[in-house]
Amino acid sequence: MNEWALLIFSVCVPAAVGGFLFLYLFHKKIVSNGMNPLQVLKLPLLVLTGVAIIGLFAAFFHLGSPMHAFYTILRFGQSWMSNEIVFTSLFIAMACITTGLAIVQKKVNPILLLLTGLVGLVDVYSMATIYAVTRINGWDNLNTYVVFFGSVFTLGPVLAAGVLSTTYKHESYKDIMKWAFAIVIFGMAIQIVGTALLSASMTEVELVNGVTAIEKLSQYNSVITSRWVLEVAGVAVLGFLAVATLKKINYSLVYVAIAVLFIAEAMSRYVFYTLGA
Repeated sequence: MNEWALLIFSVCVPAAVGGFLFLYLFHKKIVSNGMNPLQVLKLPLLVLTGVAIIGLFAAFFHLGSPMHAFYTILRFGQSWMSNEIVFTSLFIAMACITTGLAIVQKKVNPILLLLTGLVGLVDVYSMATIYAVTRINGWDNLNTYVVFFGSVFTLGPVLAAGVLSTTYKHESYKDIMKWAFAIVIFGMAIQIVGTALLSASMTEVELVNGVTAIEKLSQYNSVITSRWVLEVAGVAVLGFLAVATLKKINYSLVYVAIAVLFIAEAMSRYVFYTLGA
């Protein structure tokens, strides 16, 4: 598969979306603890916006030229790819505005955090629908939506919580880790359900090249197995940090969890795209 740019785009953008929603969830808690939201959220906002921009650049490489994106936008409302480009651009623009205004005004606007995240969810829905409405049988099912939204809930919270570990020096940080762990478990659970639904119909799903989905995926058993091993390992590390009665959190383990979960989601997306290869 040569669509590495597409893989990066479809992992980075959902991760950033989930991260913005997670920051909104804890904005009020940060204020109630008497901390300056800008000091706490400035770095996470910059990192999430940077991840979203990386996804945007990857999308341009996938299209081959930025001008292709411009022409595609003209079909907004008629094509899901056009919708995806518009909502991706809108999400990243709002991410930049939210972060920029926070720095300039020295105040984080929670409404903008929420709106940015909600626009991002619409973007992820558009992203998934591009594949769900195709004639490729391996994609035209509920699992396609689960794959993309699973990344929102799996990567977003752990990424945001990981960066917060360097700026949120407060005893209640443990609560943030517990919430991140709970949401990641939810994201992983819905992906398991989606995988189960796909597996139940794989023997009947015939791909464009005439082979069944189960025959196609059998070539990637090692990748699939490794993905789930990494996913479980990342969640286990996050769970340990959330429930362990340690006086001081080992922040390096937080970044290990982030890296492992990103690799696992990238492997998941790789397998997903092989269904249409």
